[in-house]
Amino acid sequence: MAKAKKFENCVVLAGASAARRVREEGLQQQMVSTLVGASGGPKWLSISQLDRVLIGEFFRGRKDPIATLGSSIGSFRNMCYATSDPMASLEKLEYGYVNQAYASERPTPGEITAAGEKILLDVLGEEGAAQVAANPVWRSHFVTVRGRGPLGSDNKAVLAPALLASALANAVSRRTLRAFWDRVVFHSGEAPSVAFRNLSTVNTPLVAENVCPAVLASGSIPLVMAGVPTPTGAPAGNYRDGGITDYHFDLGFQHPQGLVLYPHFFPYMVPGWFDKSFRWRWVRGGAMDNVILVAPSPAWVAKLPFGKIPDRDDFVKLSTEERLKYWNAVTEAGKQVAEDFFEMWQTGAIADALIAVGSDQAPHKLALAMSA
Repeated sequence: MAKAKKFENCVVLAGASAARRVREEGLQQQMVSTLVGASGGPKWLSISQLDRVLIGEFFRGRKDPIATLGSSIGSFRNMCYATSDPMASLEKLEYGYVNQAYASERPTPGEITAAGEKILLDVLGEEGAAQVAANPVWRSHFVTVRGRGPLGSDNKAVLAPALLASALANAVSRRTLRAFWDRVVFHSGEAPSVAFRNLSTVNTPLVAENVCPAVLASGSIPLVMAGVPTPTGAPAGNYRDGGITDYHFDLGFQHPQGLVLYPHFFPYMVPGWFDKSFRWRWVRGGAMDNVILVAPSPAWVAKLPFGKIPDRDDFVKLSTEERLKYWNAVTEAGKQVAEDFFEMWQTGAIADALIAVGSDQAPHKLALAMSA
């Protein structure tokens, strides 16, 4: 018997029900009811080529409605899926994101916010926002947060200590976040297709006028970018990065019946922005029952320049020339991740290649073990 091919650049993790179904039927696009996109800024560049394969091949000709759920860069990506030409939109997003540059060494929150808005407006053009809001197939859900009290301020002296208080409270329990933040989900369609079971959540319909502000707000990191004041149709307030409550999502949300496909830059999921160092809170296999997570392998990451995927520190640690060279190298190398996934899916090898995650298992430990 021929030995199964080892895919060195891409890992696929699946919860128990998802793994069983893929092994019995293969992976088919009609199985997927929900697409998730995490926060992470430049980390997205490691899977920008995977996005192209998904929208250009895997989901080609999609006619059944599919819910997309994203925060921060996940919202930026998912927005592209809902335009009339998603491939062109993704290419514009990648180009604009990689090539953003600032006149000053330490750009202000206002300058960074203006650059983010320009990227979005370039992607959307004149008709894109209306296309996203009215798309009958790609049902968008963009997660933002509205800060309560001093967390609604853009004054650093007021915002910074309030942000610290929020982080310290979260260290005690994620449930305390409801005292500091309201999760506001901007959704297409008359009613949201996704429902959260935790924290305070407000649902607001998408219209052409609030698509760009909602997506911009979804990625507006406190102290780094300015908040976005009251998008059309939303409760009054200052809106910020949805990753604060839903960094990689805890997967405890209701979604349409079917599998959740999660193209991700890591083989693990951190629930909220403040939970990065709390590994006991990271999502375990039990929450992944119907989830298929596709990510670059640790071995692939190790071969990149600097042995890591891009992050926001690159703006500070590297010159513009060095950063552009590095980020472009990562996006090019990302073709290896995308090609591995494409081959797994097309040949049916995904049934043998996927890693089934048990209810009490930590996904990142399994991925590391398989890469050893």
